[in-house]
Amino acid sequence: MHGVILAHLRHFVTDRYGQSVWDDVNHRAGLTDCLHVPIQLYPDSHLEDLVAALQSVTGLHRDDLLEEFGAWVIPPLINMYRAMIPREWDAVAFLLNVEERIHQRVIRLKNPEATPPRIDVRELEPRVLQVEYRSHRDLSLLALGCVHGVAAFYGEKVEILESEQVDGGVRRFVVRLEPAA
Repeated sequence: MHGVILAHLRHFVTDRYGQSVWDDVNHRAGLTDCLHVPIQLYPDSHLEDLVAALQSVTGLHRDDLLEEFGAWVIPPLINMYRAMIPREWDAVAFLLNVEERIHQRVIRLKNPEATPPRIDVRELEPRVLQVEYRSHRDLSLLALGCVHGVAAFYGEKVEILESEQVDGGVRRFVVRLEPAA
């Protein structure tokens, strides 16, 4: 798991629930000695343990927490990688291009051996996208949250038209993006 995600999870928890909740979550996850530096890689178990502890502390469902975090994390990530994102993009252009032009490039630059999720997006009709999340990690709701975050960042709204688990590591969403009224 990339440290930037874990570092942003810490910021998300402290922003939403407070520093004392983060301290409790970090303690319950057994990670009090780990700082999670954004430029390093960590075992996937770190995210899973932190989310399980957050679920225990808040009483919220794992999928809801992942989706909320996914929406929250997009603005800081877009700001971090702003130089790679053309100014003329809207939410649709961002989603259609993010995998090849940003996600894979950033991950591979930092670690050529990394196995990041694959997020394939194609336009089925104008402003209707199929988002296919493919990974050995069970984080598809984080990806769906990111779609919500991208839409909000660009001042658009998203409607989930379909959501289906295709097989073990693949989940497919069909979404419609519309300019906010």
